[in-house]
Amino acid sequence: MNIAIATQGREAQSLIPKKLAEADFLFIVDVEAFEVKQILNAVKENTDVYFARETVAQNCEAILCGDIEKDAFEILAKASVSRYNASGHSATQAVKLMNAYQLTLIREYSGGPGCGGETHHHHE
Repeated sequence: MNIAIATQGREAQSLIPKKLAEADFLFIVDVEAFEVKQILNAVKENTDVYFARETVAQNCEAILCGDIEKDAFEILAKASVSRYNASGHSATQAVKLMNAYQLTLIREYSGGPGCGGETHHHHE
């Protein structure tokens, strides 16, 4: 199974930022083989959309990242890619947490209409 991990650095201990758009790198990892297949660099504009498209193109079943903006979220959701909030964890920690079912699913894009069915507002 391939997964994508959005990080701030090129190392396995690199942290996952608060937002997908803030990531500098996208690891494509074969979880069964414990192998990094590819590391993609961020692009100048719309990094989150680029990383979302690459996650789909690389046949990833999940992405470990921070908050996702609407355009990138929709690309991932339409392709049925599971989205896990791993913000603040290293890439290595995030994979371990995902395998232990300890990461929360990202069910809605940042600022989107659905927040777990409850009506509440985010103040930033």
